[in-house]
Amino acid sequence: MSGTVPDAPSDVARHYGHADLADRMIARLAEHGITPETATLDDLAALDQMHLRGREATIEVGEKLGLKPGLSVLDLGSGIGGPARVLAAHFEVQVTALDLTPEFGATCAVLNEIAGLADRITVVTGDATATGLPDAAFDRVVTLHATMNIPDKAGVYREAYRCLKPGGLFAFYDVTAGPNGSPHFPVPWAGVPEISHLIPAEAMANMAEAAGFRRVEVTDLTEEARSRIAEQRAAAERQKAQNAKPPLQAGDILMGAQAADKQRNLRRNLEEGRVAISMAVFVKG
Repeated sequence: MSGTVPDAPSDVARHYGHADLADRMIARLAEHGITPETATLDDLAALDQMHLRGREATIEVGEKLGLKPGLSVLDLGSGIGGPARVLAAHFEVQVTALDLTPEFGATCAVLNEIAGLADRITVVTGDATATGLPDAAFDRVVTLHATMNIPDKAGVYREAYRCLKPGGLFAFYDVTAGPNGSPHFPVPWAGVPEISHLIPAEAMANMAEAAGFRRVEVTDLTEEARSRIAEQRAAAERQKAQNAKPPLQAGDILMGAQAADKQRNLRRNLEEGRVAISMAVFVKG
């Protein structure tokens, strides 16, 4: 990487992309006696809800957006589709899941089929700052733990505004910059600092307002994230002490050989105030 700055979309896609990702997910399910035919949304949630506070946070975002059956939702930076599947199933909405990483899109489509949700989720490979999707086509737009790698956050918010119908709602749930200095690396979203682009939540909200949105609320959920991580650590220690089989999870598959270091640094960064967790809601006037 010497002499280069890995800001290009291809560098971000390389950070996240893994060969045979869908096959590896299915193999992980098999290790726990779960087949594609028997897998439930709960089983998949153990693999695909990689953002902090997982499915709980996804449902919280959906509730804040007032989701109801039949609404159309655009998920910018959808990853392997965990949030899209939860929103589609829990709120009975139609979701367009857009992500930059082709392997994520392919895996999302496979997992949608397994979950019986292929008819509710459309998978698109694309750039969140220039989706190519029609103007005013969606009732809601969301982005969950996706803009950490995007330097042009203002571009994401302009695109969200363009894609929303008048009166539509937009929400982000993201890792944001904390008050106490730069993060320790590697972290789940970046092996190196050059592809991490964190800014404070207030700066993000100001950018959304500059794109035309009206602010509804901005909420700091850092303490809730710290508490959830502490609970997970305690549960893992209990399982280890009891020599119990490790729970179903896919962190090592999605984050690679440095998964443990990435998780450890995320925990440390939260504890030291180097990163924060923020949720915000806006309306298109």
